Amino acid sequence: MFARTLVKRSGVPAMAMQQMTLRTARPLLFKATKPKQLFGDEVPNPPAVPQPPANRLKGSYHWMNERAVSLISVPLLATAFVYGSHPINDMLLGIVLPVHAYMGFQQVLLDYFEYRRWPMISRVLKGALVTITGLAMFGAWRINTTDVGLTAYFGRLWNANKTKKTE
Repeated sequence: MFARTLVKRSGVPAMAMQQMTLRTARPLLFKATKPKQLFGDEVPNPPAVPQPPANRLKGSYHWMNERAVSLISVPLLATAFVYGSHPINDMLLGIVLPVHAYMGFQQVLLDYFEYRRWPMISRVLKGALVTITGLAMFGAWRINTTDVGLTAYFGRLWNANKTKKTE
């Protein structure tokens, strides 16, 4: 019903429209235009940009490593909730949680600050990420070796307001 009204309004005789195929009718119905360039001569992925070499730590192996770290953190956190503070579990949490955060923020940097487009900013942010991850691991190590451990430390932080009210 709707197609018939379009044929009547287009001015093309109905018999001619029935004989035309979609391929021949396309130039009558749609005007071909060139896409407009948004940023002048800049092309998002020009063919002259060199492609990075294949690396086993990037791509699917990197994706599998992220999933493995996520899966490892589940039983570690469950053990911490069920059994409380234990030195081995605290040390493993002090390694796995910063590595998990590192991998997540690394993906953010790869997505939004691509090395080919922003080489200097990408290098600076990657260095900052490595430094912050190293400091987080060092801090977790210090809490585990000189203080009560990560699980007990976060338990104290979680209950800090409750203990303040009771005193």
